[in-house]
Amino acid sequence: MALSIVLTLLSLSRTVASRPWSLLSHQDNIRETYDYIVVGGGTAGLTVADRLSESGRYTVLAVEYGFLTKTDIPGVPNFPTNGYNITSAPQRWLNNRTFPILLGCVVGGSSAVNAQALQRGTTIDYNIWGELSGVRNSHWNFDTIQHYIRKAIQLGGPPHPGIAAAYNISYEPSNYGHNTTKHSIFATYSIRHTPAVIPVYNAIKNYQGVDVPIDGTVGTNGLFWIPRSMDPVTFNRSYSRTGHWDDLNRKNYHLLPGTKVRRVVFKGKAAHGVEITPRLPSVTFKGGQRKITIKARKEIIMAAGAIHTPHILQLSGVGPADLLKKAKIPVVVDLPGVGANLQDHAHHPNIVYNWSSPPPIPATDPTLPPIPPPSSPEFLFGPGLVLLQGLPSLSPTRYKSLSANLSAQSPSMYLPPGTHPTLIAGYAQQQKLYSQAMLRKEFSFSIAAITGSAPTTGPQLMHTFSRGFVSLNLSHPDPFDSPPVVDYRFGSNPLDIDIVVENIKYFRGWYTSPFSQLSRYVDPLSESVPGRQYDTDEKLREWVRNNLWPSVFHPVGTAAKMPRDWGGVVDEELRVYGVKRLSVVDTSVFPTLIGATTSLTVYAVAEKAADLIKARA
Repeated sequence: MALSIVLTLLSLSRTVASRPWSLLSHQDNIRETYDYIVVGGGTAGLTVADRLSESGRYTVLAVEYGFLTKTDIPGVPNFPTNGYNITSAPQRWLNNRTFPILLGCVVGGSSAVNAQALQRGTTIDYNIWGELSGVRNSHWNFDTIQHYIRKAIQLGGPPHPGIAAAYNISYEPSNYGHNTTKHSIFATYSIRHTPAVIPVYNAIKNYQGVDVPIDGTVGTNGLFWIPRSMDPVTFNRSYSRTGHWDDLNRKNYHLLPGTKVRRVVFKGKAAHGVEITPRLPSVTFKGGQRKITIKARKEIIMAAGAIHTPHILQLSGVGPADLLKKAKIPVVVDLPGVGANLQDHAHHPNIVYNWSSPPPIPATDPTLPPIPPPSSPEFLFGPGLVLLQGLPSLSPTRYKSLSANLSAQSPSMYLPPGTHPTLIAGYAQQQKLYSQAMLRKEFSFSIAAITGSAPTTGPQLMHTFSRGFVSLNLSHPDPFDSPPVVDYRFGSNPLDIDIVVENIKYFRGWYTSPFSQLSRYVDPLSESVPGRQYDTDEKLREWVRNNLWPSVFHPVGTAAKMPRDWGGVVDEELRVYGVKRLSVVDTSVFPTLIGATTSLTVYAVAEKAADLIKARA
């Protein structure tokens, strides 16, 4: 731990010594007032700050708790140096286990430490957001998000023609942007390839219920290849720092890393500024001050992520009034939805078999690019082959009854006791839309990454029915000095665990079903995880309770874009209800999960948010 802190401080000191002048240290002359203050210098925050400052008309300050450390080379995130050290509340329905909450704590946020998968949700994922707007003709839908994805993400490197032919990699170039300037987030297909995946790909392609769309951009699910967020030349990580900060050197765009935003300061109901303090106890602002307030002329924009945005709002007096009163925080506006509606993808250990005899690997064209060495970035994160499936494919005999089960539930049945009536009303709307979506193939409930090296699969649950929360830590004497309480409450709605069980049975069939071309190569008696002894649904449920993780580090929903009387926190324009000059632009605003990794959609939402904010400037 001590070594990690020393290395972080050395990295920070080297960076600040050679920084562009627009990167502030705490000794620099921070302006007293900016037009816009962005709370968070991560995936959403740097995107919005870049777009608001690019015209030169407005001054913008982005404040980031993490340091400016270099994370260009992909690999395992370096926690705690580049990550928050937060542990979940004990998960009652997962045998009271606790889990690390791994979030990027560095300039660039989680885009600096993630696995670089660029996926987008399906048509139904984004159209549900429009349905949850509570208005006709909502401008939040699949087509709008597609438009902003094209603005946010540029196709840097299409698949190599020879590799594409050998591995059946297809893609739709019109669904990407084509701005090849340096300051972009790039979607790139790696030149890494492995012939061992070809027979596995062919077997899955021919398995019952599997569709093969042109790629993952067209609004459906199925079996397809995805690009990574990589520079098309170096194959290093392409993320919000490289795309929206490095080398911009704008006089009107400042970044202040290593700094904690304690709270938003209000004058009446209008957001006036942010109270900030250096992260390191030995550091002070000019004049020796440890705590100062920076003012915003136009707007304060929350972009601290689905865990920290609601926490800062609550510390600022925006949230459930009963919670704030218990914490002795003056109530600015009573918004029960702040911190509620927490959702995340979930995963469990791989389903593991052994090959009885590996499937024959076809010879590939010897003129294809050589497979990169293990030390290279394109080797670490090569092209990704994924399968996304809806319930009609995962559970063809049970999907209708599972949908009916959800539809029959009282909306308050599995929410926390004492849940505010507006939150119950909002969940009722989600429940209605989800029970309908469960009948459709394109509403993904499972994703699995495919490799050809071994008969193992680690599926993830992509939509959940349980709802958790983020809250002030009332057991700590000073909530400002304590991380938030994070409770996923996974499994509080038993349908979550029921569908994970259906997932396991489906992927067992990949390898052992008579309908699978792989069954001839797999010994069904060789299953080591979960293991042959888990031969009933109830036994599998218990295995899930002992082994599942309730998070894939994609938290969403804690400041949801829904009507206020449905428990929403922000309106269609992403403005916080009940106050002025305050908005939210990160995954907090997602009312529901998407059936995909979240970073690509975060960039799109941030691009759209920047347009909304500029339109009201």
